[in-house]
This record gives sequence, C-alpha cells and structure tokens, in this order.
Amino acid sequence: MRRVFSIFLFSLTLLYGAEMGLHGGGCELTQEGAVQLNIANKIYPNVSYSAHTKSGKNFREIFVGSIISVKEAQLTILDYKPNKRVKGKPKTGIFMVKVTTPSTNKTITMAYIFDAGIISATGVFNNASLGFTSKVNYLLCSISIKK
Repeated sequence: MRRVFSIFLFSLTLLYGAEMGLHGGGCELTQEGAVQLNIANKIYPNVSYSAHTKSGKNFREIFVGSIISVKEAQLTILDYKPNKRVKGKPKTGIFMVKVTTPSTNKTITMAYIFDAGIISATGVFNNASLGFTSKVNYLLCSISIKK
C-alpha cells in the first residue's frame, strides 16, 4: 500500500510540474530607475518614462508600448525583435521606435545590447545619434518542462 501511495504521489508531482511548465516559468524582468536619453551627444538624465507595464517575462512585455519623453522629443517603443541568443554573450536585437518632435514624426530602428542588467539602445534620427539606457532587473524563476 505504501508503494502504491508513493507511486501515486510521484506521478501527481510530475503531472503538476509538467502542467506548470506549459503555463509559465522563465524569468521575471522589471525596468528599474531612471531612463537616460542621449540626443546628438546631449545627455538627458531625468526624462519622463511611462512604462507599458512594470514587469514581464520578456523585453516585449516591459518595453513595447512604453514612452520616453523630454521637451524636444518623444520616443514610443512600437516593437522589439531579438537576435539569436549566443550563450555567454550579451543579448542583442532591435527596437522599432516612433520618434516625435515638433517638426517630425518618424519610425526608426534602434539596436540594443543587454549586458550586466543594463539595456542600451542606439539609433540615428535626422542624421543625429539617439539612444537610451535603463537598468533591467531579472530574476531567474523556474525551469519549465515543455512539450
């Protein structure tokens, strides 16, 4: 009887673990602190940052829909595309960003690099450099079982 109960308990644990793996796991990311904006080599350390959401499982969830603004410009992050992950190397990819100024409304791509908890994105807008930097906290959650 004890053996049957042990097998039942073990099976239930495996099924529960597999079910949990189908619905989540992975990491929890949060953008933290001030966002720094750089326009034509002029640094704006205290910009207005309106996050799409406070935390998420990936950069798409926490950045797409977010707005970075200063008096001269507003950046709206429209989309995100990661590059293939290379083990042991920083995460890279691009953000598609709508830049709005009093005289222009243009969509640009900004290459990003995520290394040691800092995300830095750079691009070119009207022949001038444009970039932003932010701290991203990440918690390694659980390893999930995928089918």
